[in-house]
Amino acid sequence: MTRDSEDAFERHMAVLLAILEEVRGRTAKPHGPDSRSILKLCALSYYMDERRTRVPTADLIKPLLDLRNALREAHSTLDGVIKGNHFLHLNLFSAWCDEQIDPDLQDVIEDQLDAAFHKLAADVDAGLAALETAAFRAAGNLRKRPGRPSGTGILPPGFIIELESAYRYITGKPGGAGPGPFARFVRKFLEALGRTITEDSVIEAIKAAKKRKEWGRPLFSRTGGKTPSNPR
Repeated sequence: MTRDSEDAFERHMAVLLAILEEVRGRTAKPHGPDSRSILKLCALSYYMDERRTRVPTADLIKPLLDLRNALREAHSTLDGVIKGNHFLHLNLFSAWCDEQIDPDLQDVIEDQLDAAFHKLAADVDAGLAALETAAFRAAGNLRKRPGRPSGTGILPPGFIIELESAYRYITGKPGGAGPGPFARFVRKFLEALGRTITEDSVIEAIKAAKKRKEWGRPLFSRTGGKTPSNPR
């Protein structure tokens, strides 16, 4: 999502929030930053999927696998130095201490430095392993969704389902499949993304998405994120 597209989307934010406010009812609390963040995440998700359809899946997977391999090598090398070679371990620790000790400090507590060094090494080791796993999982997710998403042109079912999840989370009410506020919300959301589509096409896409088993899923479950507590 470029800065220009983000600014363009932000200019439509008031209209989108007004539609949702009307559905929520006048007695509901005003929208907070949570609602704005949710809409921005939906927009980002759309742009990410759009980019994926323009770039061959293999070209997206390779950098992730390269990253995974580099992280695995770094993890293995760090483990080898810290646990497998006492001489290298001591030299690494000594070099790290040189950067931590204040020359004007008279008393240096070696035990504290040793504990801090090993905590740093353990944190880096855990971080490398976590990122390695994430990169491999991201590559696997791309493999599961090859090619252009099915659906009505610029409205693939997954995008409609994600918008309905956000709509239901913010308003507390499910998105309808016919003419109404949800269809109007979807259409205005597309306009905020710089896309133009007829109301009939929107309704057709919503009806197609509603037939899928994923319809009604928790907010952002596709990305594995946790649904925050309801702002209402």
